[in-house]
Amino acid sequence: QVEALRLEEQIRREFEKLHEFLRGEEKALLARLQEEARRKHGLIEGALGDLLGVCKPSRPVTLYKSDGRCFLLFQTHKNRKRRIACTAEEPEAVPSGMLLDVAKYLGSLQYNVWKKMLDIITVVPFSFDPNSAAGWLSVSEDLASVTNGGYKLLVENPERFTSAPCILGSCGFSTGFHTWEVDLGTITNWREGETCRASNTARSEAALGDLRRVRVELDCDEGELSFYDADRKTHLYTFHEKFGGTVFPYFYVGGTPVGALPEALRICPLQVRVHEDVPV
Repeated sequence: QVEALRLEEQIRREFEKLHEFLRGEEKALLARLQEEARRKHGLIEGALGDLLGVCKPSRPVTLYKSDGRCFLLFQTHKNRKRRIACTAEEPEAVPSGMLLDVAKYLGSLQYNVWKKMLDIITVVPFSFDPNSAAGWLSVSEDLASVTNGGYKLLVENPERFTSAPCILGSCGFSTGFHTWEVDLGTITNWREGETCRASNTARSEAALGDLRRVRVELDCDEGELSFYDADRKTHLYTFHEKFGGTVFPYFYVGGTPVGALPEALRICPLQVRVHEDVPV
């Protein structure tokens, strides 16, 4: 029950971020609309002033404003309407652009806001599975990074690693080609690979050298698991093996030196692009 309440609170916080973004976009759009309305109202008043300047009514004229609209009131005898006697030349037509640009505000409104929302959304190819995290590891709220802060007692479950600071990715793969990148930060004691959950056995390789970012390519159909230095774009190692079933990303996160702050190992976010095309 405690875990359910904690998860419910996290979900509410994530949705509140989206709500806050939408409220901000709504406020900004309404402010732009009000500014344009004020500007064009001024243009209309100016045009009416020019119109009154070239017309000489037979009765006194009063410009009456109500709710942002302008009316011409003519003082008449016994409330009868009379024509305005214009003695000047025909006035120029009201210039274009007096109306509000409705399409600018309502055209594809939801789609345009959704595209802007991509700037605040982080997308990762998969998350860390906190249910598999060993007692040494702490997973961030967004499930995209993990740190080794020392051993602590956790609820035991069959999915959890118990003998080493290891954790699995949440998404398993059995067919197709998949790739992801991992930011190691300054962690020097780490391993990455793939594991078959059914047997809980892992295949990994300890990489040497000053690596900060590792790219992993998994080809399930060809039975290949390749590692690259993502910064230098160089190949590190490739495993060749036919995978027996669904495999999951596997990570070993070693401890930090005494007195040093724990460093996070993070799954790198994807670059999301929107492709627009005409219907066929």
